[in-house]
Amino acid sequence: MLLAVSLLAQLEVERVVAVVNRTPILASDVELVELAGLVPRSPEEGDVAYRRAVTEALIALSLRWQDLDRTGLAARIRPNLEAAWAAVVARAGGDEALADKLAAAGLPESLLRDMVRRMATVEAYAAERFGPFVRPAPQEIETAYLTELKPALAEKGREAPPLKEVRSQLEALLRQRKLAAEVERWTAELAERARIQRYDSSR
Repeated sequence: MLLAVSLLAQLEVERVVAVVNRTPILASDVELVELAGLVPRSPEEGDVAYRRAVTEALIALSLRWQDLDRTGLAARIRPNLEAAWAAVVARAGGDEALADKLAAAGLPESLLRDMVRRMATVEAYAAERFGPFVRPAPQEIETAYLTELKPALAEKGREAPPLKEVRSQLEALLRQRKLAAEVERWTAELAERARIQRYDSSR
């Protein structure tokens, strides 16, 4: 008995930062996301604020993944996993750099691959479900040109190109915004029905 207690005392207990419908989000999950840069970080964002943002992103991912898994859609969606993984490797500076980071943190590549798979699956589902309904109207594109692009370039002392030259770029930007808004709406609906417990993730 004393030997068992001694061995247990030497084991590091994984810290839980949040629980979503009885599914824990671990400190190692947060570390993995930070290490791989899976959640963008703004230049002015401090460590504590960024860690909280990562935790919230993992909560949202858990909600979305549980919904797809429960309905059987997770098995049907076929994301481009090769492209998703290649983007992670490129962001990390290459295969060797990523392997070194994972080894230094004591985290397995398989754990990161599984997280990337879930994120890619959710993104592919969102594009399939909401994509057909998020095309901006011509007036929305014109408004974005007049109220966003032109003033932004004017502040830099530059003249905006004609609308016809940037219409496709503005349309893509607005589609992305609308898609993100639909995903957030979906996530909010899931959160209303879910049991979410948050713990201190600043440590």
